[in-house]
Amino acid sequence: MDVSKWIFLVTLNLFISSLTLVLAGRDFYKILGVTKSASLHEIKKAYRRLAKELHPDKNKDDPNASTKFQDLGAAYEVLSDEEKRKKYDRCGEDCLQKDGMMDNGFDPFASFFGDFGFHFGGNEQQNETPRGANVVMDVWVTLEDLYTGTFVEITRNKPVIKQTKGTRKCNCRQEMITRNLGPGRFQMMQQTVCDECPNVKLVNEERILEMEIEPGMVDGQETKFIAEGEPHLDGDPGDLILKIKTQPHPIFERRGDDLKKKHDNNNKETTRKCLQIIYVRP
Repeated sequence: MDVSKWIFLVTLNLFISSLTLVLAGRDFYKILGVTKSASLHEIKKAYRRLAKELHPDKNKDDPNASTKFQDLGAAYEVLSDEEKRKKYDRCGEDCLQKDGMMDNGFDPFASFFGDFGFHFGGNEQQNETPRGANVVMDVWVTLEDLYTGTFVEITRNKPVIKQTKGTRKCNCRQEMITRNLGPGRFQMMQQTVCDECPNVKLVNEERILEMEIEPGMVDGQETKFIAEGEPHLDGDPGDLILKIKTQPHPIFERRGDDLKKKHDNNNKETTRKCLQIIYVRP
């Protein structure tokens, strides 16, 4: 074999080997089931779908469920961040780890579903734990959003309970007590009884929530974020409920599942053109 050709092959082999080492780590595109050209919308949609499928609470018989779920969170952390994604595409997960760009405690689940996890089917059991008030908010979206689907990023300033110095009375309740008034005489009465708990305070924290607008959603349709509502000092937070509201369109209007041009009741060709216009919007 020609010496120059042999040197070229050895050099090429060393380059491929070094590239393999550089790219060592998890395949985040494979974990999310998306291509390397996937858009941010596709990445968010894939994470939201897989998070429900792979959540450990839904896969209690799988000993690897927690690891799979952590891998999914890491994949979303990197691929949803433009800077991290570019570096990952260039030199793999190891580069991100070396540069301190991986947040090992990152968990995007709450951004899509709320703080206290996801209720996977079945009937929710009613209990007597007090809850904070639900917060209901309108989210205004365009007709185009409802046709093509999108994600709406919502900034929520949420009051969060934090422990502080001292103690406080908590879990107060009414209990019946019996007093002995003398031979053969008793009196029953109610008395307030409280527990002693660590003192707490409310601190505002900013949360970023991701609401998916699925194609075909309608006015008034609700998306619930668990435990993102008002807090309760002796119980669980309420929920945040986001309700779809459609912004008026200057030309088109929706009638059920049909799209019509305003003041045009019967023209099917107009409807077809409306759909084409909305579909190809930038």
